[in-house]
Order: sequence, then structure tokens, then C-alpha cells
Amino acid sequence: MALTFRQLRYFLILSDELHFGRAAQRLHISQPPLSASLRQLEEELGTRLLDRNSKQVKLTPAGEIFQRQTRRLLEQLEDSRQLVKRAASSPSGLLKVGFTPAMIFRCLPRALHLLQEQQPGIDIKLIEKNSAIQVEAVSEGQLDIGFIHSMPLPEKLTSLMIADEPFLCCLPMHHHMARRTRLSLNDLRNEPMVMFGRDLAPHYYDRILSLFRVADIEPRIYHEVSHWLTIVALVSRDMGVALVPRSLAQTGLSSVVFIPLDDARTQHQSHCIWAPDTENPGRDLLIDCVRTSLQSEFAL
Repeated sequence: MALTFRQLRYFLILSDELHFGRAAQRLHISQPPLSASLRQLEEELGTRLLDRNSKQVKLTPAGEIFQRQTRRLLEQLEDSRQLVKRAASSPSGLLKVGFTPAMIFRCLPRALHLLQEQQPGIDIKLIEKNSAIQVEAVSEGQLDIGFIHSMPLPEKLTSLMIADEPFLCCLPMHHHMARRTRLSLNDLRNEPMVMFGRDLAPHYYDRILSLFRVADIEPRIYHEVSHWLTIVALVSRDMGVALVPRSLAQTGLSSVVFIPLDDARTQHQSHCIWAPDTENPGRDLLIDCVRTSLQSEFAL
């Protein structure tokens, strides 16, 4: 006959109380079933666990060892039960997260790490797409959530701003203005510019152009690309200069410098976006992690 959890539990209570009456009372049973359970357990193990007479009940040396092992085993079983219970009640499955490359310099990595710590049952799939494609993919349910540069959104989507930052001028390290502490747009009048292509980001293309035109400057746009990191990479290769969001200063490229602009009042905003009409517990938890990450960032 194999040992049962009931026998182990009965024995542990009895070994703590060392009194059949009190142990039976704690277990809400009568004494005869408790005595029978102990007898069966000792027969199964082939040794006495308790010495008992009319005056006292005490553990045998074998009983003391078995008490420690039983306590450890039941504690492990309880831990396993709680772990399974948490896993059963926790969100799981695949969470498809869209992002643009520049988002790795914002709160996205912190939020994802926090989500994985709190909910290891959620599998995260990062999918790199530009902002316009993400808006379409989130609208059609192909992405659960997106991390984009600010742009007009359809009514069915909700957004949370994750960054609102000034533009800096990105220059090659050996540029003749690289040691300046501040610049103006007029300083860039004759500089070759690297920018987003208007077909990919008309919102920001037009906003940056408007900065120059308000200052009565027609920028010399030499190269149009599809990612902020590509812009910084081209600048690092002496292919021009650029206006970029402040967070891009965290790229770690030693061959470029980032200098504040006195007269560039336009801010660059980034958002996470989702479709609120779609139920998705994993996505909602990631949004909570984004908010927590933002609060930690502002507290620094």
C-alpha cells in the first residue's frame, strides 16, 4: 500500500501536537481514524514513528527524521499548488508587438522586461514595422499593440504618449560646428540634410520642413530614408546632418554629436497604440508595464 497525502498530513499534525486528542481536534476527526492512519503508515515504512504510553507520546529517532522530510515535502507540494494556481489564472499566449527601431531607446525594453518578470507565461514577438504600417496592422488585428512615432490615428485606436522630446541637430563628429554648444536653424541653411521620406512619414516630414520655412530657410534635402537609426548612421558617415529626437542621443555612436537647437520649438512625440474594443489581457498588462516604466523614468 502506497503512502497517501492524508497519511502524511495526519502524521505531521500528530508529530507537532504529540497528543492524539489535540491532533484529532485540529484535523476535525475522531481519534480512531487517526490511530489507524498512523498504524498503516508505520506498517508501510516498517518502523515505529511514535512511542506512546498512557503518559506521553514522543517521536522515535526515525520519527524525527520522517517529520522533517514530511514537512519539507508538504511545503513543496503547497508551493507547487500555488504556482500552478497562479499559472492557471495568469494570461498566456503570444503577444505581437510592433515597433520602430528607435523605440529601443525609449521605455519599450523596460516595459517588456517588466512584463516578462511578472507574467512569464506570455510569449512576446517583436515585429519591426514603420509607424504607418503598424497603424494598419493594429487596426486589422495583425498586431496586438504598436509603438510608433506620432501620426494621425483612426478613431478605432487608442494611444498612450511615451515620449515628448525636443529635436536635436545630429552632426558628424568632425563637422566644423561639432564643438558648438548650441545651434540655430540658420546655421544649417547650406548643410545637406538627411530626413525621413515623405511617403513614409508625411506628418514629420512636413513638420520639420515647416520649422525651416518659418525661419525663411529652404533646407537642402539630399537623402530620404525610412528609419531614424538609418538617419543617424548616414550622418555618422558624413552623408549630411539631421534633426533627430533627443532619445537618439542614446545610440552610442561615437562618430556623431547631438547639439540643442535654439529655435526648433516643435516636439517629437512617440506613442503606443492599440484597439480598445479587442479584449487582450496580455496587451493590457503590457500597457500597465509601459505606464510603470514611464513613472520610473520621470522619477529619476
